[in-house]
Amino acid sequence: MGKLTPYDTGARLEPHVWVHGQTTSPEGRARPAEDDDFGRVDFDLDDGTSLATVYLMPTDTGYEMHIHQHSEDYLAVFGANEPPPRAVMEGARLDPEYRSRQMMLLSEGLDAVGKEYFDSLWYHNEGEPLFSFDPGHYVFLPYEKDGSHFAIEERFERGTDWEDEDRVPIGWTWVDYQMVPQPDGTTTAELVAEGATTPADIDRLIDRARIWAQQCADRVARGEIEGLTPHRTHPGTQTPGTEGLTR
Repeated sequence: MGKLTPYDTGARLEPHVWVHGQTTSPEGRARPAEDDDFGRVDFDLDDGTSLATVYLMPTDTGYEMHIHQHSEDYLAVFGANEPPPRAVMEGARLDPEYRSRQMMLLSEGLDAVGKEYFDSLWYHNEGEPLFSFDPGHYVFLPYEKDGSHFAIEERFERGTDWEDEDRVPIGWTWVDYQMVPQPDGTTTAELVAEGATTPADIDRLIDRARIWAQQCADRVARGEIEGLTPHRTHPGTQTPGTEGLTR
């Protein structure tokens, strides 16, 4: 018996191209391929059902990947060169000075939230070298490390010079990780919400950060986690809770 492949072991889902020549049979019955069939690939599970159909196509600004999921299973999408969401891309058309002002207002607003809830959580902004890009440029997390966090990442136009100290984001993406009860009675940090924010909508993003901070403070008040104590160091000296953080 030959060596098992990742397809055999289930480590990878096997791709099945829709079109062969001019014929396709996505549902098991062969028929002439239509224009919309070309480029589509199914990724099937062991029982033969398709988890998702994927295809790529060019656009005026680059390329798009379309994913049509056929199950309720959680599907995370990762990429080494993830572009900003379409909603954030629109921010590139805004005046750079306006974007710069909004960037400063966002930073000031998040700093204020961090100071307001200093007794309950750590707050790190882009001036801190700890995180740099992962999980974000702005990060809120409890003093007691458990994996929960609220992180905001700046998004830039493609081709931005990372050495340019005057670069200005076109928008921001954010993730909200909270402790979720598990069937065995434990809790695990899981992604519960994520989104994108344009320069014109920073007030809502600051509100989201404040809500997350208040939820963290409520957990401290209930005794679920510890807040700032004499045994804990102040921000900038030692930072617990960074293990296992993900975007």
